[in-house]
Amino acid sequence: MSKTLTEKLLAKASGKVAVSVGDVVTAKIDLISISDGFRDDWIVENGLKPWDPKKVVFSFDHFTPPAKERVIRWWGDAEDSRRFAADLGVPKENIYDVGRHGLSHQVPAEEGWVLPGTFYLAGDTQGATMGALNCFAIAGLFSTWPALATGEIWMVVPESVRIILTGEMPKGILGKDIYFRLLQDLQGRADSRVLEFGGPGLRSLPIDVRMGVANGSNHIGAMTSVFEADQKLLDYVRPRARGPFETVTPDQDAEYAASYEYDLSTFEPLVSGPGDISKIQPLSEVSGTTIQAAYIGSCSGGRMEDLKLAAEILDGRKISPDVRLVVTPISSKVLRDANENGVLQALVRAGATVTSPGCGACDAGNMSPLRLADGETCITASVENYPGRMGSSQAKIYAANAAVVAASALAGEITDPRDYLG
Repeated sequence: MSKTLTEKLLAKASGKVAVSVGDVVTAKIDLISISDGFRDDWIVENGLKPWDPKKVVFSFDHFTPPAKERVIRWWGDAEDSRRFAADLGVPKENIYDVGRHGLSHQVPAEEGWVLPGTFYLAGDTQGATMGALNCFAIAGLFSTWPALATGEIWMVVPESVRIILTGEMPKGILGKDIYFRLLQDLQGRADSRVLEFGGPGLRSLPIDVRMGVANGSNHIGAMTSVFEADQKLLDYVRPRARGPFETVTPDQDAEYAASYEYDLSTFEPLVSGPGDISKIQPLSEVSGTTIQAAYIGSCSGGRMEDLKLAAEILDGRKISPDVRLVVTPISSKVLRDANENGVLQALVRAGATVTSPGCGACDAGNMSPLRLADGETCITASVENYPGRMGSSQAKIYAANAAVVAASALAGEITDPRDYLG
């Protein structure tokens, strides 16, 4: 019987010849990724250890730099996270502390931990991001802790929704626009299912963009997203892979719960909000909305492709004096690369403030110069836009791609980036 990507990946993870939708499987975990602040001292107090400490990666992202005192009282500080990782026996190489830090679903990809054909579990809600690398990646949240002890997790094989991409992605479009379009179209149709991406249109999507799409899986309602492997993925993975891997391909006549085809050339910038990520609208409907703050960063909009496009728009120009623009690279590696290729200089010359890598202003508990005040309006490339997420609950937050954010920072109002890209 023909199988989907999901069925093949879960058969491989559970050591079975084949599995089908509805089967209960126990999947062996290839890697668990944990963020700073996300810990369970009960594990250490009761003498429990990870099934394999070498398959656990800690990434410092939410509280680097340290959060305000009120957040530290609840989550602890960076030193608590270092101590927790050490008590678990996690090798120092696997702990991405300050200077190597970044988002917990970005660093493992950059550093070659996450490989095609593997099963990945993350403590963070956006763990599905890694599915862009042809692996099965899910957010474990608090089920991460029992899985940490056993190295496995049981689950019911979910249905899959096939997403076929054709055409070529236009300039000014990023992963956020693709996932917003899917969020708009598939509400209620993808719940607890897996989105499987394929088709000739994949060729025009950089890995960064694919990760930006997969990052939105939980908002769409999907369990995760999985992308087919192609040459672009192999070119990304091979130079950094920490071990052998084998890509997984769906059978051509596999059965799906639903199938949708999208021509990438028809995509346009979309905007979400304010205050509700599922409120998607064309950019034209909110163009001209005055803003006081703009943010490029977090797990949804701080990768190199995001920063490069923003820098292209900002290069040689100055942001509006009425707007503060903050940029937070997704990882230390992206920060270094942006410094070396001139992207960082273009952003700073335009008037942006560049901060330490990590989640940055995306969470009100983090230290960021962006923090929103009552009555302010912000355009952000980050992952969430509900009231209070980035400061005052009386502020309005619109979400869009990094190019829209950059163009809006120049104009002082929500603006179409294609006006600057030609």
